[in-house]
Amino acid sequence: MPVAVLSRPAACSAAHLAAHLAARLPHARRAARFCAALAVAVTLAACSNPSPTREAHTSVDTVALFPIANYDQNVDHWLEPDSPGYDQPFLSPADQQAHFSALYARYFGTGTTAPSPWNSAYVTLRVYRQQGADIVALQQRRIGKFDNTGKSGAAIGYGENFRPHDKAWIDAIAQNMAVGQFSQEPVYQPERRAIATSNLMVRELPTMDPSFYDRHLAGEGYPFDNLQISAVRPGTPLYVLGSSADGAWRYVQTPDVQGWVRSDGLGMTDDTFVDAWRAATAKSLGAVTVASAPLRDSRGVFRFDAPAGTLLPLAAGNGARPSTRADKTASADATSSRKLLVPARDVDGKAIIRVAQLSDAQIAPMPLAATPRHLAMLMKTLIGRPYGWGNSGLYNDCSSELQSIFATFGVWLPRHSSTQLSAGRMIDLSASTPAQRLDYLAQHGEPLRTLIYIGGHVMLYIGNTTRNGAAVPVVYQDVWGLRPADNSRRAVIGGSVILPLFEHIPEDATLQSLAATPTFQISILGAPGGAPGGATAAPSTPSAPGTPAAPPDDDNPAG
Repeated sequence: MPVAVLSRPAACSAAHLAAHLAARLPHARRAARFCAALAVAVTLAACSNPSPTREAHTSVDTVALFPIANYDQNVDHWLEPDSPGYDQPFLSPADQQAHFSALYARYFGTGTTAPSPWNSAYVTLRVYRQQGADIVALQQRRIGKFDNTGKSGAAIGYGENFRPHDKAWIDAIAQNMAVGQFSQEPVYQPERRAIATSNLMVRELPTMDPSFYDRHLAGEGYPFDNLQISAVRPGTPLYVLGSSADGAWRYVQTPDVQGWVRSDGLGMTDDTFVDAWRAATAKSLGAVTVASAPLRDSRGVFRFDAPAGTLLPLAAGNGARPSTRADKTASADATSSRKLLVPARDVDGKAIIRVAQLSDAQIAPMPLAATPRHLAMLMKTLIGRPYGWGNSGLYNDCSSELQSIFATFGVWLPRHSSTQLSAGRMIDLSASTPAQRLDYLAQHGEPLRTLIYIGGHVMLYIGNTTRNGAAVPVVYQDVWGLRPADNSRRAVIGGSVILPLFEHIPEDATLQSLAATPTFQISILGAPGGAPGGATAAPSTPSAPGTPAAPPDDDNPAG
């Protein structure tokens, strides 16, 4: 792949031009004054539109575009509608129902082990298991992470103006966090329950200022705002662990992560609200099945855009079809509509319930049957959308893309790629060669329910294609780009795509195959938590060690 190099015509130096003109002026004093004025003028012009240095002429651009147009992005080409198994579930009804029960418990459960932010047992035994000391320590680690004091080179964090964040910036944020509050009252308080009433950006610190590493380094700069953790969809239960000193932010436990969110995007709940919301979700819970569904309530007030995978209770009287349906109308019937409940925030910051309406093409009762037809329906609405690190811009990254898809099937996946493998039976192929990995995946992978983790990135195996008579695994992924082995640049894809997994990249042999990364692990979804026995090594690679337990998640210390 040709490497783009930025260049501009070099500007003439002021000294050279002045000397040239001075030699042609008859009076030395006049020539000197003219040359001085000209030098100032050229210097000012350079300030307003500076010429690049010689290094800029010869430096290699760290970003180029990968030729994704070489690969067919028609979902129907890969998941063929006329295939005999198009309406056959790839998860058994029993496994799917077990996953749905686990997802429901994480959002709305009340049992002693249910990890819901609204569950007193979870908050007491898990969130406050160290009486808030671990939350304080996490805040201090995050402050230290973004404090540039004593740092240099690649460790420096920059703002949107390309300047390093100074000490005053981090000190003001730290003061606003009031870190000591988290260990003052580490007990469950029902009045601290809340619900997201809009899309919320979850931040490591209470600020919308970005923090990027050096943009000159491959894979750094935009869009990788290191302060961005995730996003919370409307209707998500929350528990408020603390507030910023200025009141603009809340530090919350979500079903997925802990972080800071804007306080004006949530509503505080009471027993009446929680009981009504839980009862409605227990009767019928729906998942948004389009990339984004704008929602206005029955009074005509716009409430929010609901991204794919948003979970909202369906109102009574919809006459809903059975939730595990495999009928062909699930993705085609856009004429009928469903009433649903949406959370809103009143003028006092309290949560209230409103009624809204979406078409059957926008929301489906959960769990939707896990068939190739329904997976294709979801992929079609998401494929080609831009990559969004940590859900920035309300776009997905690799792990949230799979979260958005599988939530509709009632399957909860952890927020981060490194922990998503815990959702199934894990097999470690890291000790295998790229060719062995691809061969194992093509022969033993379960299409549509096999996750592939390669260290910082996760993909979904959807089946095989053929090249030169050999089977080649095909994956669906939301990916930023490909890199060479020396990590010197990026061939940017920047969105959700379908790609074959080749041992070598045909367009550019210097790019590293996604099958050639140091880590290569797969997880086959079945019953929640995987099959008995946990992680295994690949039968074809007996030297591969068993996959270790999922690493601790610093963004969700409560688990």
